[in-house]
Amino acid sequence: MYKLGLDIGGTKINIGILDSSYKLLGTKKLYVSKISDPVAEIKASTMELCAECSISYGDITACGVGVPGTVSSDGKTLIKAPNISILTPDFAIRLEDTLKMPVSMMQDSRAAALGEYLCGAGVGSKTLICITLGTGVGSGIVIDGRVYNGALGAAGEIGHIPVKENGRECGCGKKGCMEKYCAGRGLDISARELYGDSADASLLFEKAGAGDKQAICVINEAITLLGNAIVSAVNLLSPDCIVFTGGLSERTEEYLYPVIEYVREHCYSSGSLPRMEKACLGEYAPLIGAGLNA
Repeated sequence: MYKLGLDIGGTKINIGILDSSYKLLGTKKLYVSKISDPVAEIKASTMELCAECSISYGDITACGVGVPGTVSSDGKTLIKAPNISILTPDFAIRLEDTLKMPVSMMQDSRAAALGEYLCGAGVGSKTLICITLGTGVGSGIVIDGRVYNGALGAAGEIGHIPVKENGRECGCGKKGCMEKYCAGRGLDISARELYGDSADASLLFEKAGAGDKQAICVINEAITLLGNAIVSAVNLLSPDCIVFTGGLSERTEEYLYPVIEYVREHCYSSGSLPRMEKACLGEYAPLIGAGLNA
């Protein structure tokens, strides 16, 4: 029997099929900008993927979906998704009706955390925090093998820690959230402020690499703001492992390693520090975790 895993992000949907030994048999991508009917296109792509993997669609027993937002405790209702418009509150129900299999959603950073804990960089850890550095910034927490959701269901929303008084407006409805300065879209905004409407985060890093002082200053501030948020999480939860995933984690020398070094220098230590490294499941961590959770 197999599980279907989906990861719905700000720019793309990753689709994958997992077998009972946690092996990812195959994947497909759908790009959000080109999607008119996400539910129908997910079904069509899944059928294509089954054919490519030489398995029967009927042998897929359930679907798990990682989403960038807050989900109800039963995994059926999307409560809040600040960064993506194709998701609706009843998305899981509509997908379930179309796929003809049980569908359960979970917050994507939690899904990535579970994937890394079960079969990735977090194997063997007791308390894991997985930081997703992508369109936004999120985190998933796994304690003693269980994803920690919190009593109110919003544990891990590290990207919405306020870092700037009366700062940039965030999709969550607040102002000055950390992800509006440290995530992909936040760095895009910073780049446009410096270099015009066509600029983005990639240009910002390019300028910094060429020695542009303004770009270096903006990136250093982002590293500090993100680092302080992670330090707070370390001091509060005392994890033994922190892993980083998402597109920005690929910028190791320019962004990830300086963030890790900042955390090492500033977090409280009782004699040992958490292991901190790049996640090893890459961009597929959320779909793997969501699929295994289904």
